[in-house]
Amino acid sequence: MSNNETSYKDLIAFHPGSYIEEVIEDLNITQKEFAERLGVSPKMISKLVNAEESISKETANKLAKVTGISISTWLKLQNTYDIKVIEIEEQQKQDEVSICEMIDFKYFKQNGFVENKTYSMKEKIVELRKLLRIASLSYLNEFNNAVSYRNTKGFSEEKNIVNSNVVLELATNNSRNITDNKLNKVKLEKILPEIRKMTLQDPRKFYPELKEMLLECGIILYGMPKLKNASLNGATKKFQNGSVLLLITDRNKSSDIFWFSLFHELGHILNNDFYSDHEDKEAYKAKEENADLFARNILLPQDKYLEFIDMGRYTEETIKSFAIEMKIHPSIIVGRLQNDKKIERNIYNYFKINYNICLK
Repeated sequence: MSNNETSYKDLIAFHPGSYIEEVIEDLNITQKEFAERLGVSPKMISKLVNAEESISKETANKLAKVTGISISTWLKLQNTYDIKVIEIEEQQKQDEVSICEMIDFKYFKQNGFVENKTYSMKEKIVELRKLLRIASLSYLNEFNNAVSYRNTKGFSEEKNIVNSNVVLELATNNSRNITDNKLNKVKLEKILPEIRKMTLQDPRKFYPELKEMLLECGIILYGMPKLKNASLNGATKKFQNGSVLLLITDRNKSSDIFWFSLFHELGHILNNDFYSDHEDKEAYKAKEENADLFARNILLPQDKYLEFIDMGRYTEETIKSFAIEMKIHPSIIVGRLQNDKKIERNIYNYFKINYNICLK
């Protein structure tokens, strides 16, 4: 979008400065020379071209004399632009209300992001803009291809995209300045076995240690409470200073999902699979599949897992025995068997632990 164009969805407003720019190009002169011919300052022409100033009756009169285009035409162009901008602003306001209605505002009060009081719709919108550091809530309704998400299957509806972006923006804004450490993939690879061993530990012990270990590698592990209709378990984002955000939510945070989500995101980081705004769906899908494969192989090496599958016996005893052999929590084996449809989703769930991790 050019400086003299305002757009929102299918609404586009062209500032008359775009036509002035075309006139200058057709005359093959500089903005300074055009300003001299018009009898105004170069600064004023620059502001007109960049849609920072409106065409007044006086300016329209001068433009008519220089260009041969009537005063009424110049004023009509300005009026058309002004009306279209109002339409855009009204549409944005309506959309902001619709988006705000998709977001459970109690979440922000319950988790201390805003004061625990009653808010009008207008106040909610203002608080959300401030909290998320965005000019308009309409920013939230676009799927962010520049971020890798764990669990994108639930992003078919706008409310899922909106609420997932809310969680991501909160985590991003609260973690971007936590460290100046740049991502160190060599360090990260070295500590992967230690992280894997943590599956056998209580979260009260491993979580603080895990955060410190990752921080040394330039990775900010940031946990967020689940938000209704937010369809992500984890996400990664690279900051400008070289550090990386690794967001984990407590959505469906049984032990098997937590560890798979964590290693999935670490797979993105190690493979440098950070996303581009211009990436197509197939490339996005391929990166997700690679991260899934990385997590599966770290947690349960493929050759060992296939040997276990070949036995064809999925009892409490065989799962426990295999977990001891792999030095990993049995819930991870149960989760893998359920995901691969070797056992039903309701079988052996007593192996799983619901983590009550102190997030943030």
